[in-house]
Amino acid sequence: MGFLFQNYTDWERFEALERGEEVGPPQKPDAEIMAEQFALADLVEPLGWDSIWAFEQHAQPYLMQPNPLAFLMRAAARTKKIDVGTMLVVLPWWNPIRLAEDLAYLQHVLGPGREIYFGVGRGLARRNFKSMGIDPDEARGRFNEVFEIVKKAFTEEMFSYEGEYYSYKDVSIRPAPLSPNPLLNPLGGYTSEPSLIELAKRGFHPLTTPNKTRESYEEEMGRFNAIRIENGHGPANGPVLQVMTFCAESEAEAKEACEQWFYENANATNHAYEIGTENFGSAKGFEAYKSAEGSDFGDGTPESTIQTLLTKFFRDAVWGTPQMCAERIIELEEQFGLSQLVNVTSFGTMPAERSEKSMRLFAEQVMPKIQHLRDEN
Repeated sequence: MGFLFQNYTDWERFEALERGEEVGPPQKPDAEIMAEQFALADLVEPLGWDSIWAFEQHAQPYLMQPNPLAFLMRAAARTKKIDVGTMLVVLPWWNPIRLAEDLAYLQHVLGPGREIYFGVGRGLARRNFKSMGIDPDEARGRFNEVFEIVKKAFTEEMFSYEGEYYSYKDVSIRPAPLSPNPLLNPLGGYTSEPSLIELAKRGFHPLTTPNKTRESYEEEMGRFNAIRIENGHGPANGPVLQVMTFCAESEAEAKEACEQWFYENANATNHAYEIGTENFGSAKGFEAYKSAEGSDFGDGTPESTIQTLLTKFFRDAVWGTPQMCAERIIELEEQFGLSQLVNVTSFGTMPAERSEKSMRLFAEQVMPKIQHLRDEN
């Protein structure tokens, strides 16, 4: 289960504030959304999910989760058996020692026997880089250095490093990590071809988003594995697939609801990444996003992005009756051999009570239908 913490109704006010206009308070305070999402997160273990996942975004109403490890610390302290995962930590925005320390601390809060699935990426949205004071032109270089330093911190008690952005001599992190596991099988998130190639070369396992079609992922998994094998890493684990999920008593109810909330999530993506403006994909190393083939965001216009994402969401997301949801998950497992499927059950302006109802229905009627897949994994 993953949580977005979206304040969708605040986009118009927020963008007016950016333009320097006088604005009033948000229609819905951030505090209300935070409380709702925290309450839903507390249901994850009791309802039977295996793990809880956190995202990372900054400085906009898109996903109000600036520190995924802080959210996972909360989850770890309030649960007894579930694992946790990052979908994803954006490495260029982090001090590597601080990141390594926080990861190690999270291991100790979880305790022995519970895993951290460490998913990472390099970021894309302009506002994120601006708020963190990081030049997006440096994203790839910083990504590589931060990852190497964190890996050293988890595999060497005392280490040194000399790079373009960071330099350390005989440093150590405390408390010592419980194990190097999060860094031995890291997950790499991508939406563009250059990122896929770079991650596969470096031995990451694939972590995917809802932005692409199933056909795209199937073709990409073949390339991902071929590149990994060519570089001596062997085949990848099955992908971790993030899917928007909405379960209802009837197909008609689910379709009517998803028509609104899928649209809102697609529109929020448009706003967050400023698609169709000069700010989208303008930095060094992000050129692929300017083409229709670069990231499956459509032809580069806001209208095309929304329609492209909506088409994918309705065709490939997990939504409908419990039977429909179970059948879709079985299809995804058969097609991809998933290692994890992460349900995102609250997006757009979906009321918390509708999200909770969907979660409970999923737990009661979908999970038993897919238990054989969980047992196999």
